[in-house]
Amino acid sequence: MKGYYMPDGRSKVDPYLSQKILTASPEQLISYIFDVGIASCARKDREKACKAVQELIHALNFDYREMATNFFQMYRYILNTIQKGNFDEAYELLNDLKKTWTSAMKVS
Repeated sequence: MKGYYMPDGRSKVDPYLSQKILTASPEQLISYIFDVGIASCARKDREKACKAVQELIHALNFDYREMATNFFQMYRYILNTIQKGNFDEAYELLNDLKKTWTSAMKVS
């Protein structure tokens, strides 16, 4: 979560962001993870972009094996793209996937 540091060095979490996450639906949480991945690619932040894609991988439900496998392969491709430093391609792919996700899940 986004936070800031107090003068004494302690970390303080943004209460608005905490509330937003704690009250989000599972679908909204996935949308937020996409947002982090997209923003991280725009900033060329390899570590955060990779973490976001790894979270998307961990969120897959393999009870729906065929669909989850397809997404897993796409996420692995995006992860490899980020690791190679091709942030523009990863940005576009994540952005397209997020648009599809929000449309399919009717997430705002």
